[in-house]
Amino acid sequence: MRSKFLRWGLTVVTMVCVATVVLLVTGRSSAAFASATGRPNTPIITFTSPSPAEGATLATNSVTFAFTYNRTPRQTATLTCALSGPTPSTGACDAPTAIPGDGSQSGKSYTGLANGTYSLTVTLVLTDGGIASATRDFTVNVPTGHIYWTNRNTGTIGRANLDGSNPNQSFITGASFPFGVAVDSSYVYWTNVVTTDSIGRANLDGSSPNQSFITGASSGPRGVAVDNTYVYWTNENTGTIGRANLDGSSPNASFITGASFPYAVAVDSSYVYWANSGTGTIGRANLDGSNPTPSFMTATPGVTGLAVDSSYVYWTDCCTNTIGRANLDGSNPNPSFITGASSPSGVAVDSSHVYWTNSGTNTIGRANLDGSNPNQSFITGASIPIGVAVGRG
Repeated sequence: MRSKFLRWGLTVVTMVCVATVVLLVTGRSSAAFASATGRPNTPIITFTSPSPAEGATLATNSVTFAFTYNRTPRQTATLTCALSGPTPSTGACDAPTAIPGDGSQSGKSYTGLANGTYSLTVTLVLTDGGIASATRDFTVNVPTGHIYWTNRNTGTIGRANLDGSNPNQSFITGASFPFGVAVDSSYVYWTNVVTTDSIGRANLDGSSPNQSFITGASSGPRGVAVDNTYVYWTNENTGTIGRANLDGSSPNASFITGASFPYAVAVDSSYVYWANSGTGTIGRANLDGSNPTPSFMTATPGVTGLAVDSSYVYWTDCCTNTIGRANLDGSNPNPSFITGASSPSGVAVDSSHVYWTNSGTNTIGRANLDGSNPNQSFITGASIPIGVAVGRG
């Protein structure tokens, strides 16, 4: 009996040992399997700065994307960036570089994009066959148009792209001491101060210039403005504001009277404004010329240029070398809104920037709408620039 018991005991111990070995082996296999399956074979792509936000609208035709993903460069088989939209492009993204935590970073830059809606899709294929993609949508909406200015000494109208590129100092020639300039959706207008006392006009592309488009201006027409119905100009020597139909007919050199050496004129949907260089004030009247207020607001003694947008009145002071700004109702005037100009004469404004002429340095200046980042040499090479205008054509 004792012998049988010992044999049975040994058999039990052997079975326990075998079971233990099996459990140990099984345990190691489970751990290995969990390790293989615990990290899914699908990486995650994350866009990072300076990538535009999803659905962003860009006011520039250049964009840079950056992104990360949780695999190493050695695990990367292919990395493709596909840009769809008006200016499509497909090809390899930038070569990935390693980042801490077994991850990678990459990106892609694009320039010269036409306006429109775009999608960038990043596609990653791993060496073990895993695949992932991520997409970001954005819109490019770069303002298109031109800046125009008068070159008093050369009798020309200059033009450049809104970003200051491709300046042409002789875009329109044959003017006579041109001072003011204005632009609408079809034409460029300017004042001829010497010999003709007229308002000139040409097509937006500079063709078919007519130096005597409007005649009969009083001596010394300076500033010019235009809206959907009329052309307006200032007569410095007679202290009046003139007006004519858009086709040049029915000119009235004394549409508004009582100004004091008016240099510039501007117009919005409600009022006509003018700069009184003789009194350092800005005048205003209704669009039909009624209720003129010659001293609507006090500007600065050297006020010469004038512009308006939906919120503010802007003016130049050639004595203090500044650009001023006030609310449309004349309140909160800031005569030093932009400083550092050089004998500024004309001023213009669009939805993004303020522009002015530096007749002292023969340049065109530009700043952001809030007055920040002024660039006094945004465009160079002018010849005593006086008036400036911005158009979308």
